[in-house]
Amino acid sequence: MKNKGIDRNFSNAAKDYLYLLEHKYPQKSILRLIGDRYALSSVERSVLYRGISSSAESCRRAEKLANSDELHGTHLHIDGYNVLITIGSYLNGNLVFISTDKLLRDASEIHGKAFRNELFNKAILLIFSYLQTNLPATVNFYFDKPVSHSGTLCEKINILLEHYKLNGSAITLASPDHILKTIDCGLIATSDSSIIDRSKTRIIDLPKAVLQFHYKKAFPDVSDFLG
Repeated sequence: MKNKGIDRNFSNAAKDYLYLLEHKYPQKSILRLIGDRYALSSVERSVLYRGISSSAESCRRAEKLANSDELHGTHLHIDGYNVLITIGSYLNGNLVFISTDKLLRDASEIHGKAFRNELFNKAILLIFSYLQTNLPATVNFYFDKPVSHSGTLCEKINILLEHYKLNGSAITLASPDHILKTIDCGLIATSDSSIIDRSKTRIIDLPKAVLQFHYKKAFPDVSDFLG
């Protein structure tokens, strides 16, 4: 997948992938079949898997998206590693892109424990700087307790919340996903499809808002390859 122009091989692969997805074939089987047929790289396979959903799923998720100006005065719940990894991937020079459901996702396949501390620290500061422009009533971060150094990360964020005079907290949980799926007020910042599909409230694409605010960045859109 290229940032500029249309890669014809990837475009054909994306169209075939979506066709089979719409006809209810198993997603992982489709990925292997299409990936091998078109000799796709691991990054391109990741873009297919994370970037293309069925038309019905894409529409349902896009309808849940809130605008950035809805942040002001609301309760913001942040899926910690999900948001930090997306921003950190961009800062690390990895591919980030707009999925068919209009959410920004990364193709790095890197998990929280593999990220350098400086990337997370910079991503956190970018988030706080952005939140100063659209002050939420509360800001709550949720991190996976089993991931190493989550407690240290929460300590840093709690200090910053106090420094920036923002109400809220950063906590570790055995299963942040479970908690986020039960929240029924405010906005949830995540691109995790399972959370979005089951959420009781609206979703905000915080990484896209943060990166566009700081870098005025236009991201490649997977939908362009399906036209």
